[in-house]
Amino acid sequence: MAGQCVSHALREFVKVASFIFHRFGVIAGMIALTGCATAPRLPSPPAWGKYASEFAGPGGLSYDEARQFIEFCVELDNQDDRDSDKAKPSDFAQVDPTQWRPIYDSRKAIAEDYFKYKALASAATASAKRASLPDDSVEFWKHLFARIEKQARDRKVSLNGPADIEKDPSLNGFGAWQNAWILYQGVGRNAGRYAIAIRGTVFETEPSAIENALFQPVEGPDFLTPVVSFAQSRDATVHSGFAHATFTLLLDRRYGILPVIERHADGVPPGSVLYIVGHSQGAAMATLVHAFLFNAMYDAEVSGADPLGLKGMHYRLKSYAIAQPKPGNYAFSTEFASYTQGPDNAIVINNSLDPVPRVPLTIQSMADLETDFHGKFLLARAVYALGATGKWLRLGIGKILEWNATREAAGYGHFYHWNDLQPLHKLRSGESWEFVPAGRVITVYGTPQPDQSGDEFFQHHATTYRDLISQQLAAAP
Repeated sequence: MAGQCVSHALREFVKVASFIFHRFGVIAGMIALTGCATAPRLPSPPAWGKYASEFAGPGGLSYDEARQFIEFCVELDNQDDRDSDKAKPSDFAQVDPTQWRPIYDSRKAIAEDYFKYKALASAATASAKRASLPDDSVEFWKHLFARIEKQARDRKVSLNGPADIEKDPSLNGFGAWQNAWILYQGVGRNAGRYAIAIRGTVFETEPSAIENALFQPVEGPDFLTPVVSFAQSRDATVHSGFAHATFTLLLDRRYGILPVIERHADGVPPGSVLYIVGHSQGAAMATLVHAFLFNAMYDAEVSGADPLGLKGMHYRLKSYAIAQPKPGNYAFSTEFASYTQGPDNAIVINNSLDPVPRVPLTIQSMADLETDFHGKFLLARAVYALGATGKWLRLGIGKILEWNATREAAGYGHFYHWNDLQPLHKLRSGESWEFVPAGRVITVYGTPQPDQSGDEFFQHHATTYRDLISQQLAAAP
């Protein structure tokens, strides 16, 4: 009986499909044939409860915050300009020492460690001792130090002391993508507040530029390990290059944010306001650091597991992403908004004439609309049918690019809480390349330049943003 019912149903389906092919053409026939496909999962907004407000710093755009934080960005992103014959006074950061003081600078730490490493015994002797070394010994960063030496040789830079590395952005980054960051401590009226400032792209180093190019999406949850997530929803995808760099920025055993905060004498006490600031590439990474810290603290509070020691920290987060490239897809942006939009603690400042906030370019297909149409009505069938080809094509391209990204990231040192990060797994490439900004976007309006041939990225510079913030946002509280 059941077989007869199935046979009858198949005959009826073929009749209907044939009629549609004949009457309405091939596309409608494809829609009919995919009508029995399983609809995508319905997205459900996370219920953060009290934590959306408990983990939020002071809300809203503050001109005083913005004008200080752009100086953090000038300090990191204009280092190459300061070390040239054409250096201008505007290339120097003007951080107010009565409000903020740096208490950790990864550039300085790397410069000092390189010469510690060189002072060790021969490589053979050091290798013999390796088994008994602590996991944060400089010996385990030999790949990084070899890269510094090669880069110095290629650029004909003499390495006579730590200052030669510390002042050169092509030499003083860490990890596969050559990132750098500074931890600031608030003083005076900012006492009890801290700020993480993240460097943007360093065009003098190939790895930093490659980070931007590896824009294939990967799923936000469980990035490389169940311990690290940038989102809860599997529909949320993030820019792979930014995510890989953020993983190292957070977890590098010597230079990463989490171990530095843990071991630093002036560490960040529980309940502190913690700003995350960045310009350009650093802006996208600041957004991902914000997302990671929120998700990690939330998971530590509600799951009972606390592999990274964040339970009870209750950092009050606020991010300033200046000239933000798009860090993830629409689903990531909406989930990020679910815990930042209410408290208004994720500020994005973009110049209307800056091309960088427009990248990575969105590559969309009908598959990006799947979560908006559920059921078996004609429009839903059309969306599923037309989206299928683009979805699988993008997924295949992403897997190829992701293999290369993972290979590039290998061998640069040890990671914080390594045993707790296990088992590492292959990343799940994302199907959605629908990149959008994440956070509340505030637009400043650049002045068109008659001829930018001498400075193609004039509208993107941190110093340009400094001027625009001063001119246009001074009326903010």
